Amino acid sequence: MSWEHCTQAVRQEPEILLAVAEARITWVLNHPAMSDWLKQALKSADGIDPVRLQNDVFMLGQLIEARAKAQIELALR
Repeated sequence: MSWEHCTQAVRQEPEILLAVAEARITWVLNHPAMSDWLKQALKSADGIDPVRLQNDVFMLGQLIEARAKAQIELALR
């Protein structure tokens, strides 16, 4: 059995992956300890073109991670 055949056997259907993602988002939206900022970002992302959204999320992660790391480093000095 080839490696490709093995990996295909464990792949889930996109509909299942989407349902899992939606359930996780719903959980975050309903969790009282999650930030309002995160909840608003999730709500505002609904309906955006998924390719554009993925690109925006990547860019946001790069920018915020760099800033947060620098802020943490400054706070630890």
